[in-house]
Amino acid sequence: MLTTRNVTQVYASYWDTVPPWDEVLANIYPYSNHPRTNNPTPIIHGLETCEAFQRITSDNPSQRRISPAGLFNTGTNLLSVLLEYNCQNPHRVAQFHGNAKKGHGNEWQPLWGKHSPARFRKTYSVSKNPKYTVDEVLPIVLVRNPYGWLKSMCRNPYAASWEERSNSKPCPQLKKENNQWNNVNVKFGPAQTHHQSLGHLFNDWYGDYFYSNVTNRNATAPFPRLIVRFEDIIFFPKEVTEAVCRCAGGSIGHRTDDKDVANGTFHYVVRSAKAGSGHGPQSHRNGLIDSWIRYGSVNPQSEYSQDDLALVQQVLDPLIMDAFAYR
Repeated sequence: MLTTRNVTQVYASYWDTVPPWDEVLANIYPYSNHPRTNNPTPIIHGLETCEAFQRITSDNPSQRRISPAGLFNTGTNLLSVLLEYNCQNPHRVAQFHGNAKKGHGNEWQPLWGKHSPARFRKTYSVSKNPKYTVDEVLPIVLVRNPYGWLKSMCRNPYAASWEERSNSKPCPQLKKENNQWNNVNVKFGPAQTHHQSLGHLFNDWYGDYFYSNVTNRNATAPFPRLIVRFEDIIFFPKEVTEAVCRCAGGSIGHRTDDKDVANGTFHYVVRSAKAGSGHGPQSHRNGLIDSWIRYGSVNPQSEYSQDDLALVQQVLDPLIMDAFAYR
């Protein structure tokens, strides 16, 4: 991955902090009896809907779009860049006379907004004059280990708010001191939503994409979509991107205008690390290695007390947790 982006030297003390692969697998698949640990591959939910998406858009395949979606702190921007540089809609590129930069067919967000709940899919649009319909975009939904996601929301809640966030107790506090749920409000583009707690927000938001009927917990797809894990776009970016691209009827390939990588090479995203202390100068660090260290070294559950862990486990949807090997 690194050499394709001309990263050929790394400070030894920095590289030594990258966890070994066995440790990474133990942390991103935290349950040793999960079969993925013996044959590690990305978990991609919804591949059975690919045929339906291609059939729905078969009359005009140049209109096919792909777009990331997900709650805050789940890696939607990273997936967007991976798709933009590595996946093209060949029918759309042909309309632009071979210009893949203009015709790749990857959108920054779906019409209803990448963070908006899917319940607003047909009633809200971020564009006043959309050039495609909601049925012509395949949303790729990012989900993240909720134990890590909850902690990220504590650090950066974006449009979510709840009481007692600033007190001295460890966050997240799913219940207040009076043992009542610590309600969460979220200002999405189409409306403000209300949830019993931060854990319930996770259930409610992903439930809209996971279930065709949330009330009856019918886990068949409500419409064509894929749900992929944040952890897998960190450690299996090529495999995830290729599967997503094929699902939408796209073609994996190098864009001729992309001069950052050699022709025929997958474009891995190697971003500069955020400011802060580290091993060696900032110019000798990169975001890809930082991500391996940050997300491969720790099982997020280890950051919780036993009481807090028990409460979170009580709240989180078991079907969603099992589908993505988070329990």
